[in-house]
Amino acid sequence: MMEVLKIAVLFLGAFVVTIALSYGVSVSCMMVYDEGGVSAVLQSPECSRWILSSGYPRNQTVNCQAATFQGSREYQEDRLLCDLHMKIPLLGKTGLEEFTIGLVAVFDGHGGNEASEMASKLLLDYFYMHAVFNSYKLMTQYRGVLPVTEDDITQLEILREALLNTIHEVDFKFSQDAFEKKLFSGSTATIALLVDGKILIANVGDSKALLCTENIQSGNLTANLSAIELTEDHHPDRDDERARIQAAGGSIIGLGVPRVNGILAVSRSIGDVYLKRFLLGFILIGRMHSRDSIRER
Repeated sequence: MMEVLKIAVLFLGAFVVTIALSYGVSVSCMMVYDEGGVSAVLQSPECSRWILSSGYPRNQTVNCQAATFQGSREYQEDRLLCDLHMKIPLLGKTGLEEFTIGLVAVFDGHGGNEASEMASKLLLDYFYMHAVFNSYKLMTQYRGVLPVTEDDITQLEILREALLNTIHEVDFKFSQDAFEKKLFSGSTATIALLVDGKILIANVGDSKALLCTENIQSGNLTANLSAIELTEDHHPDRDDERARIQAAGGSIIGLGVPRVNGILAVSRSIGDVYLKRFLLGFILIGRMHSRDSIRER
């Protein structure tokens, strides 16, 4: 019985190694990721070489349009990010399959541009790598092939978890940098994933995502325009946010605009280390919006 168990363990280990190596990720890199996340992978000489050789195209802005307004400040604190042609391997019916995913993000910086700048530079790579490593982990669980009944659900969960882990790690990395350099800036983050005709929205702070549609019916010269708000603002005067902030020892002060300790008008953000005990860097991920569900509204 012991010999059979040893053989089974060795077979499973060989299976895991084969999966990882066949797609360019070594077992040692997977271990580095488990221990320290994407930041640790980027600092590893072996793993960083794999990343550079993976051929991943970054920040493809074709078909992206944007407009910004700087206001009265001497410099722009906001950042935009758009890549509509990300190629990410996700676990599918026949193993790892390459999916094309669009990612659009807005970062509304405040108190400086350091937080929005770092977040916009790290987001694509961090999201890509979290999605890839999560897919490799599931391959070992499902022995390389995803059950048909769990195909779409599991892929959605991979993307959800990758988004959560990305924002958490970006917030942690910037907060470390801010403590060392005495930076006081922060940023919102609103991210839209475009996957197979569906939209997944995640946000922290109060940068809104609106889905605008135009419906022109045959024979009718007028168009029906509509806008759907896909995000929920994180403001300190929300009942749930107020309760959390006050439980942490903070207060909501402000004439006209409620602010955390009379300073910050959002209750969740990237950075803002001087108020970190009262804030959350956790993003709120909404439900997936499909074309059919949008048409029904």
